[in-house]
Amino acid sequence: MKKIILLSIIFNSIFSTNNAQNFKVDTLQYNGDISKFINIVILGDGYTANQLDTFIFDAKKLSNYLFSQSPWSNYNNYFNVFAIKVISQETGTKHPNTAPDCGNSVPITNPNTYFGCTFDANSIHRLVVPTNYTNIAMTLSKNFPNYDQVCILANTPYYGGSGGSYATTTLNTASNEIYAHEIGHSFAALSDEYYAGDGYAGERVNMTKETNPLLVKWKNWMNINGIGIYQHCCGGNSAQWYKPSTNCKMQSLGYSYCSVCKEALIERIHGLVNPIVSYAPENLTVNSSDSILHFELVKLMKPNTNTLKLDWKLDGIPLQSNVESIQIKQKNLTPGLHALSVVCEDTTNFLNIDKHSTKHFSTVTWSIQKTISDVKLTSSEHKISFSLFPNPTNDILHIQIELDKKSEVSLQLVSLEGKVLRNIIKESKIDGTISNSIDIRNLPNGTYLIQAQINDIVHTHSFIKQ
Repeated sequence: MKKIILLSIIFNSIFSTNNAQNFKVDTLQYNGDISKFINIVILGDGYTANQLDTFIFDAKKLSNYLFSQSPWSNYNNYFNVFAIKVISQETGTKHPNTAPDCGNSVPITNPNTYFGCTFDANSIHRLVVPTNYTNIAMTLSKNFPNYDQVCILANTPYYGGSGGSYATTTLNTASNEIYAHEIGHSFAALSDEYYAGDGYAGERVNMTKETNPLLVKWKNWMNINGIGIYQHCCGGNSAQWYKPSTNCKMQSLGYSYCSVCKEALIERIHGLVNPIVSYAPENLTVNSSDSILHFELVKLMKPNTNTLKLDWKLDGIPLQSNVESIQIKQKNLTPGLHALSVVCEDTTNFLNIDKHSTKHFSTVTWSIQKTISDVKLTSSEHKISFSLFPNPTNDILHIQIELDKKSEVSLQLVSLEGKVLRNIIKESKIDGTISNSIDIRNLPNGTYLIQAQINDIVHTHSFIKQ
């Protein structure tokens, strides 16, 4: 889950005259273990030693605003936020006045700052970027290596910012919105929905050359919440490119994220964390043959409107749904091996879940070994991403399953009536990513299931043959 500092940067920094420094780290928001939650780290540039209180105030203000915006507000409980009190020798942000669109409102400045943030990057005045990447890498490595997303606050009142690896914003009156826009780039690889220029154009979650509504990557959202296929303008090759919305934060400040961008942000969140933070018991021997066994999801990361679905099964037979604990009477267990499982899935409507290409499952399985005199419990947990694409399709269906650990897997094509139409993968021990493509041209049009049995748990995902 955590970032790995690029070895080349670290290698170069060994020979840098700027040795890595220890800086104080303030906690702005804490929801749990940094190894399990998403960690946003905010760095200040152009704040001197006597301006660190101002930096913390600015960082809190921006962070609080971000988590007031959907979908960040819905998943606030998934995040920790930390601020590293980096000290610059001088205050401000560099402005060389080299971009053709500079104007006269921002004075030429060249302060000595720790990360070298500057206006006029790529000949665009408002494009503010850090330039001392070695200092960034070493600051993170020394002070907070467990980061997931880095944001940089450039201490200047003039308008500017950038996405890229580090979401960067100045402290202009529009900074709250700049920050929310730029972190969309950095966190979820969102494209601008205004045309930023040919050099920034490319296939993204929210940018495409595809105009067929049945094939466009946001086809599941077509004609919902204003989502369509809208041509970019203006200049260069803009007419070749299309976006899903005309009213999105990735186009204009002050708007909400469009449905496509919200989905991408949530997908990124789902990819980084397991919402099952802790459970009990992990391993246990009960020296009794008639006591009640208690199983519990001790801590869950819950969206603020809880959309987590929980399904409990014993030996594949459904027990209860949407409860965080369950009890099993030993007298109802026959001697031998049993499997208790719980599957957690986020069913938020921000994902248009019925047609959504990727499903994320988190599971815990307890193996229950029952004897005449005692019961032994062992547990395992898994995080699974299950993707079908394109969906709908008329010829080839691509299947991708990402496993966080080696698992026993079988894969089948099944009708809605439960009839197995094709064995795709017979029982195999698989680690990492499963990628498979099947030809479905001989199937009648309709809805079908791909059924994946992973260890003792069956997961299904539907697709449409058209």
